[in-house]
Amino acid sequence: MDRMSCTLSPLVYAELYRLLAADKQRYDDIEERLSEIGYAPAWLSTAADAYDEYWAMQLELAGAEGVGNISVGSAEHALLATWVLAGLRNTGDDNTLSSALRANVHRRAVSEIPDLRMPLPSVLNPVIYGWTLGAVVSLSSTDVPVEPVAPASMPDDDNLVAAYLGLVNHVLALEGMAEPWPEMMQTSTYWRGYGIAEALKPGAGDGGRALLELLAESRPLLSQPVFSQLNNHFSRFGARRNALSHVTDDARRPERFVKVVEDTHGWEHLRVTLRGLTQFVCQEVSRLLYEENPPPALRNDPWSYLVREMPTEWWA
Repeated sequence: MDRMSCTLSPLVYAELYRLLAADKQRYDDIEERLSEIGYAPAWLSTAADAYDEYWAMQLELAGAEGVGNISVGSAEHALLATWVLAGLRNTGDDNTLSSALRANVHRRAVSEIPDLRMPLPSVLNPVIYGWTLGAVVSLSSTDVPVEPVAPASMPDDDNLVAAYLGLVNHVLALEGMAEPWPEMMQTSTYWRGYGIAEALKPGAGDGGRALLELLAESRPLLSQPVFSQLNNHFSRFGARRNALSHVTDDARRPERFVKVVEDTHGWEHLRVTLRGLTQFVCQEVSRLLYEENPPPALRNDPWSYLVREMPTEWWA
């Protein structure tokens, strides 16, 4: 993968907007967010209907064998959805919404495409981390317990974008390798992860402090079990990275090189590393979208041109 692209099916957007339209608990937050671009909550149902219509037409044309190629045209579809989601980042964790979205998409895909092969293609594999929409871009044909994600947007830092893309590509490469992996194929994620943390929080001074800040920011955005897992994992991340860097035993360092190598092999450890780093990137995306003015692409009635990218008989 040579670039980051959150490419999703119109079915995903239809189900996302229906879930938001039905979310009475967050109605006021949704109403306030949509008003910033001149829309009312009723727009959610209008958008869901349009995506559903486009999905039905494209599915009829492509069939089961072409379902992985059914997507909407421009990146602004994902950007708009994530901009709406970012307005909800102060309402608690996003796990319930993300799980419901994935379940609804899976249910409809299986129901409407009888010959659909598993696992679902990336365009039908959405996730919401840190109130940012993303597409799971795993290339594996088996159930690999990690989920490399292409977020709908990225911070405006080409170094960070390249570093995160490199991490995703590294995980995709590991999917094609039999275990056990060469030691550095696994432990290299510590150096890359430390660097990503520093890029996300350049004012922190070093990666260790940056990770602490990122963990603190993630707490209200995550369920307690997920936060506890990430907190336990990343509280040792800096010390483990130092042990891997310096190799020699040192009484000032709590971790030993050989023990870190032994403890960090395999998919389960890598899964938590990737989950946390993806969370940190995505929560920064939603923070920027929440705190700053709408990006230029979302000003001046974005739906008026996005819907024209989905021509159907219904819209003719």
